[in-house]
Amino acid sequence: MGPPLLYAIGYLLTATLVLRWDLHRHGERLPDFIETVWSLWTLLVFEPTEPFPHTPIARAVFWLTPLAGLFLLAQGVFKIGASLFDLATRREVWTSIMTDQMRGHVVVCGVGHVGYRVIEELLRLGEDVVAIEQQVTDSFVEQIRNMGVPVHVGDARNDELLEKVGVGRAKAVVCATSNDLANLEIALDAKRMNPEVRVVMRMFDQRLAAKVGGALELDQSFSTSALAAPIIAIQATCQGVRSAYRLDDVVRVTAEVRVGASKPDMKISDLEERIPCRVVSRRKGAEGPFSSVRPSDVVRAGDLLVVDTAAVDLPAVRFQLGS
Repeated sequence: MGPPLLYAIGYLLTATLVLRWDLHRHGERLPDFIETVWSLWTLLVFEPTEPFPHTPIARAVFWLTPLAGLFLLAQGVFKIGASLFDLATRREVWTSIMTDQMRGHVVVCGVGHVGYRVIEELLRLGEDVVAIEQQVTDSFVEQIRNMGVPVHVGDARNDELLEKVGVGRAKAVVCATSNDLANLEIALDAKRMNPEVRVVMRMFDQRLAAKVGGALELDQSFSTSALAAPIIAIQATCQGVRSAYRLDDVVRVTAEVRVGASKPDMKISDLEERIPCRVVSRRKGAEGPFSSVRPSDVVRAGDLLVVDTAAVDLPAVRFQLGS
C-alpha cells in the first residue's frame, strides 16, 4: 500500500496548491492551507464537505479528485487481492517477512546439490537459513521451500539482493554456486557489507581455493572434489568407512570396527592408550543404537565401535581389536 499512499499525498498537495491559486486569482474566499487539504481529502474518499466552487480550474479539481480516489482505491484493492490470491506474490511477501525477522542467520548462495546438502545440515544444527538461487528450474528450490526456508530468486552478486537477505546481520555466508568467479565476487561483497561475517566459499580448483582464501582473508574455501576424493578412495578399498577428512597431509577416517570374540573386556581409556585411535561412539552387541562413550566405559566382545584414526592405521586398528 506504500506507493498508493504516496501517490495520494502527492496528489493532495498538488491539488491544494492549484485550487488555492485558482481561487486567489478570482478573488474567492481562501480557507487556510490545512482546511483546503482536508476538504480535498474528504472529496478524495467520496465524502465532500465543501460546496462546489465557481472558478473553472477549481471545478476541474473537484471533478478530478473523486476519479483519482477511485483509481487509487482500485489500485490498492488490486494489490491486496494479488497478495491474497496470487501464489507468487504471497510467497514473495512471506519470504520478505521471514527474512526481515532473522538475526544471526546463515545465507546460502546457490541451491544446487552442494547448497541443498549444506542447508539440510544447517537445519539439523538448528540454524536459521536464508537461500539465494538464480535458476528456479534445475535446482532444489521447491524442496527447500517445503523445509520452511525462505528462498530469494535472483543473482547473489547484486548488492541489493545481499542486503535484502540480511548479510549485514548474518553470522555466515556460504558461497556454493557452480561458478568460481561468482562465488569469489559474492564473498568479497559479503565481507565489504559485513566485515565480521564468516564466509565459506566453494571453488572447483583446490589450489586456487587455498590461495584465494589466504590472500583475501576469507574464513574458509573448499573444493567439493577435494573433499570427496579421500572418502571415495578409502571406501573403494575398505568397508565400514563412514567419513574421511584431510588434516594437514594426513587423511583421517571415521570407521566402524567390530570387537573380536576373543578380545577381553577393556576400558575405553585403556583401549585408546594401546591402539592408535579414538573411540567416537559404540553400539552394544549386534543391534541397537549408537551411543556416546566415556573413558570409563567398558568395551566388550561383539561391540561395534566407531573410531577416528589415520587412514594408514585403520588395518592395524582392526587387527588389534580382533575384527
